[in-house]
Amino acid sequence: MRTIFETFKRSIYDPAFYQNVGDKTLSSVFWYYMKFSLVLSVAMTVVLGAFLVPQGVIFLEDRAPEVVKNYFPTELTISIKKGEVSVNVPEPYIVSGKDATLAMLKEQGLLNMLIVDTKNDFDKKKFEDYKTFALLTKNEIVTQSSKGQITIKELRGFPDSNISQEWLLSLIEKMNDNLWYIVILGLILTFLAILLGYFAYLLLLLFFALIPLLIAYLKKTPISYSTAYKMSLYAILPAIVLKALLNIFGVAVLPSYFILLVFMLVIAINMRDNKQSELFNNN
Repeated sequence: MRTIFETFKRSIYDPAFYQNVGDKTLSSVFWYYMKFSLVLSVAMTVVLGAFLVPQGVIFLEDRAPEVVKNYFPTELTISIKKGEVSVNVPEPYIVSGKDATLAMLKEQGLLNMLIVDTKNDFDKKKFEDYKTFALLTKNEIVTQSSKGQITIKELRGFPDSNISQEWLLSLIEKMNDNLWYIVILGLILTFLAILLGYFAYLLLLLFFALIPLLIAYLKKTPISYSTAYKMSLYAILPAIVLKALLNIFGVAVLPSYFILLVFMLVIAINMRDNKQSELFNNN
């Protein structure tokens, strides 16, 4: 473990370390990346679990039944069969916001939580006129974000079900009875999702490796693509860790290209001119 973090520290800033990357085998560098990703995934899962699990447990045990009773009318039953929706109430059926929820909706220029209209196809202008967070049509659920972005999700493949207040309360009760199994499963899925996300960078690095390759060419100290890729495996990790920390503490809203920017910075400062005039090894 100490070796992993010592190598990580050197990967942040140590030009001599990057000069000698070519001496390492691709398999050893790849294995280091895998081990570091595994450790970071465990750490991220623990941190996210510490933040989210207590809140989720409290919500499920105390607030979820109240939310269902307040916002899902007792007379409404939504039936979904083979991806098509039907309801037992006159349409369009409106579920309005209440109290604090209504205040939040008004901040977004909205008035309603949900409108059910299975008689008409989705129409953007009508959706905007409804001033609703969500619209349920015959075949799809339409929502809009706080920024006004509209998302349409087809119900094809959704399991056949009859959703009512009673059904939702029964579901919550079953979830509470198996709460810790759900927590454990959630943590496992979170860990796997984070780990797979880090593994996905292995593909992006096939393109990112062109950056050290180009810098070396411009400096007239050409390196092989293999060496550039190995350098990239090290240089991407400080960027990933920094993004993880900023996300956890909510310091800033990060642009999608944040990882690339930090990666380029790490590569640039570690490929600067060095008093040791050794060329990068092309192995």
